Amino acid sequence: MSDEEGLSLDDVGAGPEEIAPAGRKAGFLPTFLVRALKWVAIGLGFVILGVTTTVVTFNLVNRGRAGSEMREISPEYSARPEPLNYDDTLEEIRGVTSDEVPAIFSARISLGYEPGKQQLAIEIAARKREIQNIVLIYLSNKRSNELRPEQYRQIQEDLRSQINRVLREGQIESVVFRDFVVTQ
Repeated sequence: MSDEEGLSLDDVGAGPEEIAPAGRKAGFLPTFLVRALKWVAIGLGFVILGVTTTVVTFNLVNRGRAGSEMREISPEYSARPEPLNYDDTLEEIRGVTSDEVPAIFSARISLGYEPGKQQLAIEIAARKREIQNIVLIYLSNKRSNELRPEQYRQIQEDLRSQINRVLREGQIESVVFRDFVVTQ
């Protein structure tokens, strides 16, 4: 074999002594059938190569991990939190803001806590006046522009934090406004 001879896929088929016109039988298979089988074999080779590469890559990436293993979902990231119990016994809290010309506010809140925490419910009832005072002082120290609806989430979080500082039997999970009005 010399360097000038190359491997050509068109050379597959009948030998030099069996060359026949196109479409005629050369050997026991026609030329067009030999060419079709050649391309089918090449395609099948590529499919086998692709599947083998995919399987090997998948096994390398997942080595040491069980494929059917389910990870436990953290409670902080669960899509739907468990419903809370709410204490609605706090009375309406009214006061004035710290503006030059004070605005009047009125708030009714509920305190949310985890179900089954009876001691916390008892403590909330016992500290009802203290909690109302915390809310009154917090809201009275704000200006009317700080008590706008876009600030409600921050106000609720601040109140939750301040109320939790005085509780001993547990922590409340949320402060919910049942009614909150600020007027000039």
